[in-house]
Amino acid sequence: MKNAIKRFSTLALVIMIVLSLTACGQNGKTPTVEPTTAPTAGADSDDLLAKYDPAIDMTAWRFLNNGIQFAEGDDIENNVWIDYYREVFGINLTYDWVVPEEQYEQKMNIAVASGDLPDLMWLNNKNLIDLAENDLLYDLTELYETRTSDFTKSILEQDITSFNTAKIGGKLMAIPHTGSAIDSLQILYIRTDWLENLNLEMPTTMQELLAVAEAFTNDDPDQNGQDDTYGLGLTKNFIKDNHFGATGFFAGYHGYVRRWIDDGNGGVVYGSIQPEIKEGLLELQRMYAEGQIDPEFGVKDRNKVQEAIASGKLGIMYGGMSTPGAILKFNVVNDPNAKWEAIELVSIDNETAMPITKMPVTRYYGVNKNFKHPEAIMKLVEAGSAGYARDNKDTADEWQDKLSHVDGIAVWQYQVIGYEPAKKNLIAHHNVVEALETGDTSNLNLEEQGYYDRIKLYEAGDREHYGDAHIFGTPSSFDIIDRYVQSEDYLYDKFYGSPTATMVERNATLQAMEEEVFTNIIMGAPIDTFDKFVEDWKNLGGDDITKELNEWYKSSK
Repeated sequence: MKNAIKRFSTLALVIMIVLSLTACGQNGKTPTVEPTTAPTAGADSDDLLAKYDPAIDMTAWRFLNNGIQFAEGDDIENNVWIDYYREVFGINLTYDWVVPEEQYEQKMNIAVASGDLPDLMWLNNKNLIDLAENDLLYDLTELYETRTSDFTKSILEQDITSFNTAKIGGKLMAIPHTGSAIDSLQILYIRTDWLENLNLEMPTTMQELLAVAEAFTNDDPDQNGQDDTYGLGLTKNFIKDNHFGATGFFAGYHGYVRRWIDDGNGGVVYGSIQPEIKEGLLELQRMYAEGQIDPEFGVKDRNKVQEAIASGKLGIMYGGMSTPGAILKFNVVNDPNAKWEAIELVSIDNETAMPITKMPVTRYYGVNKNFKHPEAIMKLVEAGSAGYARDNKDTADEWQDKLSHVDGIAVWQYQVIGYEPAKKNLIAHHNVVEALETGDTSNLNLEEQGYYDRIKLYEAGDREHYGDAHIFGTPSSFDIIDRYVQSEDYLYDKFYGSPTATMVERNATLQAMEEEVFTNIIMGAPIDTFDKFVEDWKNLGGDDITKELNEWYKSSK
């Protein structure tokens, strides 16, 4: 869960409102659950949240998030969440060790290698596989099936591909810390008032998009009589930037920069060295030479390119779901005539252009095979899901005001198990649109109510709320993401494990070379430079990384 944790009081109510699943509220209260004291240790009770009596001990390890703060007198082993686990569940949680986030992987690797394991472990994908293959983790398959509510399952399995990364050999060996993959899918944004000024239609193919970019550059789309516009906005970090990046452009050629993709033979290959990228680079080179891309794009960061949007100099950009609020808002506030529309990626041929996203799971919660109370993790998992219930506006209990924020400090970060619904923002969009259509806001949670209120302000003329209206209302960026999800027209980066040995040693150098070569090609270097880059990438460690990743890919299955 994020700092946007919502109110809730009992798991019974949670299960009753399974179908009301939605986002956790940005301004809401932390969820809590009412304990029931079991006559035994609580392990065999039908009540998922039965309190252990007498209490049990549980050890764990973890890192401290960067920027985490503690109230005076508190630390990671002495805080409201430790009290909560003890008083509500009868679980005495202590940590074998805690380190800063940047030291965690090294510390974890040493602990795993030595076999010095606590009861509950935060693991990365590599160590999850290693421990499972060495029979050191408790198989959670049956516990998950029998001691997890349908509500919690509906959260964890919203993105079944991500959830299944916790399975080794078909067995659930950990609970994944799920998040959203779809929120980062690339979207194409186009100024429709410029299209109207030039009597152009919305492009549906890459060929049509290129023609629009040329017209936006040469045909005075803002009708100010000056040659002062560019077709496509890019930053110097176009390989990795979600706003003003080129990953959506390359996807139009079925190329995937900085991603690992299926090689068609059961393995993976690096997307940036594939011929589709060369084709996309050649087109960007032509656009740059013809003035359709800012000649200074290679030295401009996002803020500088955003200034061009705000001042009305750009008509096409690739972005994400948050682009209307993070970028486009500044243009429409400055220019009351400015209109933008989000559309799906366009393709160079009859094959659908698919955006690609990273697997959003970077942490797994595993249980030591020798732990006497493996079912205890499921109680903490249930507590982690309770905050995502919709009907949370008027509930209250003694814990709610303690577990989210205290004196401005985000104490929700102290919890040992948390996760996020993969589709929480998409579901919020659906709920807000329904409320806008019906005028009935009774089913909105606190977060959604905030979106709704700001959208109504936008509809009343306050353009400062353009972002909310065009992210969570309709037409909006989430309309496009919804289409991707409904049609399943998106891809996952095939690699979601920890960096391999050669990656640690060589990847920074290889990526820097990639950025330099691609930028130079766009700015006029011979296209054959790409072939030299591919050769150098392979010789300077790329082939070794590819071998290592294919070994991981085989083991991850």
